[in-house]
Amino acid sequence: MFPSYTENPSNVCFEGQDPDETILLLLRAHPITNLSWIIPAVIIFFIPFLTPPILNNLGFGGILNLPATYISAALVINYLLVLVITFEGFLYWYFNVYIVTSKNIVDIDFHSILFKNIDLAPLKNVEDTSSNMGGILKAIFNYGHVIVQTAGASENIDFANVPNPHKVSDFILDRVHIAGGH
Repeated sequence: MFPSYTENPSNVCFEGQDPDETILLLLRAHPITNLSWIIPAVIIFFIPFLTPPILNNLGFGGILNLPATYISAALVINYLLVLVITFEGFLYWYFNVYIVTSKNIVDIDFHSILFKNIDLAPLKNVEDTSSNMGGILKAIFNYGHVIVQTAGASENIDFANVPNPHKVSDFILDRVHIAGGH
């Protein structure tokens, strides 16, 4: 449904894409990285169900005798918080994409609804790539970072938490050689 590693995706384009430029690889962070916002959202979702028994067992059951409007307001705030955490987490994961095209490497960083950053490096400027995986989760689920080193004064491009980082690094270098780079 929402893949994090797609070669030759169809019906995909990006802002600034040339008419003769084709997308060869579309990447997002590995889905397991979404646990950093899913787990807190689930915990906050269940707080209203867990709070009354815990307060009763601790001897603070009298706090639960608040007016119904206060309890309703607390529930609305709680579930709005769950909605915001879920919505923002999904948007951040879905719109932070890394693209390898027939001409360029594109890093689209979505920081908020109002701010995004697009880094673009022509394949001919790519000097080298490196990949790394560190930690037990990254080793189990095979995800990590790919760093694309570019020539000139431009910054290196970092693909964070992408699946199959070694394969992605090799894929990029193969495209650089095909494009006539180093």
